[in-house]
Amino acid sequence: MAETVQLQCACGEVKGQLKVVPGHFFHVHCLCCDCQQFANELGNADKILDKHGGSELFQTYPAYMDITQGKGNIACMQLHPKGLYRWYTSCCNMPLANTMTSGSVPFVGISVKLMQFADEQTRQDTLGPVTVKAFGKYAIGEMPQDAHERFPLSSMPKIIAFMVKGKFNKRHQPNPFFIDGVPVASAVTGLKG
Repeated sequence: MAETVQLQCACGEVKGQLKVVPGHFFHVHCLCCDCQQFANELGNADKILDKHGGSELFQTYPAYMDITQGKGNIACMQLHPKGLYRWYTSCCNMPLANTMTSGSVPFVGISVKLMQFADEQTRQDTLGPVTVKAFGKYAIGEMPQDAHERFPLSSMPKIIAFMVKGKFNKRHQPNPFFIDGVPVASAVTGLKG
């Protein structure tokens, strides 16, 4: 059964809701250098990353996410010319989500830091365990024992099936980051010049 999770940025200006539908998400821990660079660009690495430089992400369909307040504070960064769109709040420089550069792709990777839970047990019951800890070769310090050096190829069939199902069922829309296929904010290349 689907659950609704409240979303809120650090300063409370941006709020939203996320529908958590069993079987329609991946709970991942990403240690890649781009996620680390993004956190550093935002100037919030100490609040975003764990001790190994990892980001906790909830990958699901855009149709399940809704920004209900503070849409004018949605900003976008692209670290590389062909890289992901990395959405964040301009009010407190908090990561919102990662998407592809097209609104027609049924994928959004939402920062778990946005999610509001009554307690840790509710969080665990709603999100379940992290299923993939990837790109451990970029970890700060020693690579966690449960991390994969890169992205595990064994996960690819599940991701492809997820994307095909999402496209077939049109779960790429509505999309909080694209209106009629147009991004709600222009991508900048970084905040630190």
